[in-house]
Amino acid sequence: MTHRRFRVLGSAAFAVAAILVVTCAPATAGSCVDGGCHQDLMAPQFLHGPVAAEQAGAPGCVSCHVPAGPTCTAKKAGKFRFKTKPARLCLLCHERGTGTQHTKAGGRCLSCHDPHGSQKSYKLMRAG
Repeated sequence: MTHRRFRVLGSAAFAVAAILVVTCAPATAGSCVDGGCHQDLMAPQFLHGPVAAEQAGAPGCVSCHVPAGPTCTAKKAGKFRFKTKPARLCLLCHERGTGTQHTKAGGRCLSCHDPHGSQKSYKLMRAG
């Protein structure tokens, strides 16, 4: 009887300790989109592959962005920087067989394309 009572008390103590750890630890965002900071990036009909990966729970944002400070929490966004110069960023992936005839058009991709997604086209064309 004593052994059974100890097992129940031990389980209860473990549950209380787990609750304390969870509630006292800072809440972190599991991804760039589930913390609410960049939920708007999920709105377009056509998503860029890394953004869609992030939405599905895989690390996609790190394809272009590198953490550069504290991680995201439920109350505060983290700090990030680009992996390389913005003019070369798209070419990290798109000059390796996933580009088009104008991939090497001087790195001015963002004048026509949105790097996160588009409501207009699967080619991620900007509106207008």
